[in-house]
Amino acid sequence: MQTQGLVFYCLLSVCIIKCSKVTLVNNGYRDIVFAINPSIQYNAKLIENIQEMMTEASFYLHQATKHQLYFSDVKILLPAVWPLNSSLLQRPTTQSYEKANVIIAEPYLKYGDAPYTLQYGGCGEKGQYIHFTPNFILNDEITSVYGPKGKVFLHEWARFRWGVFNEHNDLIPFYKSNNGTSEATRCSLSIRGKNAECKVSSCSPCTIDENTGLPNKECKFFPEKNQLSSSSIMYLQGLPNVDQFCDSDTHNPEAPNMQNRMCNYRSNWEVINKSEDFRNISSRHMGSVKPNFTLLRAKDRVLCLVLDVSGSMRLENRIVRLRQAAEIFLLQIVETRSQVGIVIFNHSASIKTQLKRIDNDTIREDLVQLLPISAGGGTSICAGVWSGFEVLRGDDGTTKGDEIILLTDGIDHQISKCFPEAEGSGAVIHTIVLGPSAAEELEQLSTMTGGLQFAATDNLDTSGLIDSFTGLVSANGDSSQQPVQLENLGRNISNDTWLNGTVFIDKTIGNDTTFVVIWETQTPNVFVHDPSGKIYNNSDFKIDQIVYTARLKINGTAQTGTWIYSILNPGGKQVITITVTSQAADAQVPPIKVKGYIGIKDSTGPMVINVEVSHGFLPVLYANVTAIIERPSGPPIEQELSDDGLGADIVRNDGIYSRYFLSFNGTGRYSVKVRVQGNEGTTRITIKTERQVMPIPGYTENGNKYLAIAS
Repeated sequence: MQTQGLVFYCLLSVCIIKCSKVTLVNNGYRDIVFAINPSIQYNAKLIENIQEMMTEASFYLHQATKHQLYFSDVKILLPAVWPLNSSLLQRPTTQSYEKANVIIAEPYLKYGDAPYTLQYGGCGEKGQYIHFTPNFILNDEITSVYGPKGKVFLHEWARFRWGVFNEHNDLIPFYKSNNGTSEATRCSLSIRGKNAECKVSSCSPCTIDENTGLPNKECKFFPEKNQLSSSSIMYLQGLPNVDQFCDSDTHNPEAPNMQNRMCNYRSNWEVINKSEDFRNISSRHMGSVKPNFTLLRAKDRVLCLVLDVSGSMRLENRIVRLRQAAEIFLLQIVETRSQVGIVIFNHSASIKTQLKRIDNDTIREDLVQLLPISAGGGTSICAGVWSGFEVLRGDDGTTKGDEIILLTDGIDHQISKCFPEAEGSGAVIHTIVLGPSAAEELEQLSTMTGGLQFAATDNLDTSGLIDSFTGLVSANGDSSQQPVQLENLGRNISNDTWLNGTVFIDKTIGNDTTFVVIWETQTPNVFVHDPSGKIYNNSDFKIDQIVYTARLKINGTAQTGTWIYSILNPGGKQVITITVTSQAADAQVPPIKVKGYIGIKDSTGPMVINVEVSHGFLPVLYANVTAIIERPSGPPIEQELSDDGLGADIVRNDGIYSRYFLSFNGTGRYSVKVRVQGNEGTTRITIKTERQVMPIPGYTENGNKYLAIAS
């Protein structure tokens, strides 16, 4: 197993992230979204092969579900720069790379082409996404390794949609059955074959390990090419006759595999047949099972800030905090080439600026100058939303695929008036709730449009409002444009007292590195030491005394290593906050990436916090992952997350850190921030040790054994 030591530190404001919603209409799955990573070069064959794979997969799905289900509608989201005739393409609405059901992307470090599905939950719980490499889609020789591509897709769909698991086990390929015989880990037992050790074209009977009584580690199970059994797709989908899932009659409950461990020894089909998909469908579908395909082209970001300036925004210094956080968003977070407009609202709305394309830092500064600094009046959220739509129509006459970032702290009992237009707009509305009193219906706007949801309290020590804005990066999948938040720390500092800390710049980041210090009343003395010993002080920062902000942007690529900050509060007690962001140093090398997901299995179950830490698609192991949870009342609490395969964590050492959250203290909004830290000599990136899709090891045919391409 290849590993690499690394050091990194980053923060993430966690919101509820959902993939594009697949619907089931008249037995057919609709709105399945494929998204091609923007780094993939144009290749028309990629589109053609996706369509061929899904047409084939629909046939296999129909067969495996007793002629009940099929794939009806598939959307393929193409990179914005692909040279295709616009008349053949549609504009996306709420579809994006980050929310796609299936992503097509290169495997970082070129680790194989085996497809996989990211699953956080337990048995019967939906997965996050399916990943295929371009080579898997394009290379027709893949079928000799994994079997027909459509059947491979069905294998992954079963994991993604129905929450079932594999029935092979790379780590425990053989086990001792209850009757004392040695068996290959498989389902069903009626899959016939022979055990053998093979080298090149020569095979011999397996030797037995004296300690375990099982075949040794060089031994493999070679199935017969012509099987009488049709089960199971979740064991070895590549076998020619296998086209069904194991059911209660064919299931092997003794096999030491994930399906038995996670699903309490139930078969795949028992879990699938109990899913919500089978509750309200016709018993059989007798028509065509060929999917319809729609091609969508991604575009540069178009968004409008819709900001509350009602009277309640004067409380707790909220209007100044809005200005500070929105300034960070405009100067450091929103991507170059994006188009941005600004709307403010109280009892009515006012358009501060129509869309401006961000081509340079001057445009960013111009937008910052239009941010509000005063507040007063009532609250009409719909007035703000409607004006936001007006701004968004300024580029091409439609709001499809555009975004609104809606921030409010107010109560508005008329908010439902704009629900119909919001739902039909094709725009995505992200909501940021500030304080404890914002309208309870507010999050419905983000839910119905596929937007993100954030909540920030008036506790300045948590700097939650800044976290909300820094979490609103583009969903286009281009990691080279997505800022990484390295620090966001707020502390109540006494007179003549220091706030000290460190920020580590690892080798994957360093471009556009920016330090921002925010205070309440008196300008602090700020010192930043780079790894070579150079010291930056107040004279190097751009200081804004109106909104109490000091900003330092490091020229070029920041040095790798530990940066030290020291901030002296020279006056009365005040909250001082420091925020540090950076971007990828090399467009070809992805930075360490942190994704947070919050899940609730049912209304009575606990909340589960899941955090994926990865480098490209490789898991990062042995990091220190801490969740900081703000509750409706009382101080925030911290919980360590683990990747040990226990409790909420379903798989050990897969780079997904999890924990149940049970410390609820009342009804209200809860927000979660995650701190992730890696340490030299401990933290590792690693390849995945167990394959989700089992390649064909070879066949036994007419008493002769031979190897397939896979090893």
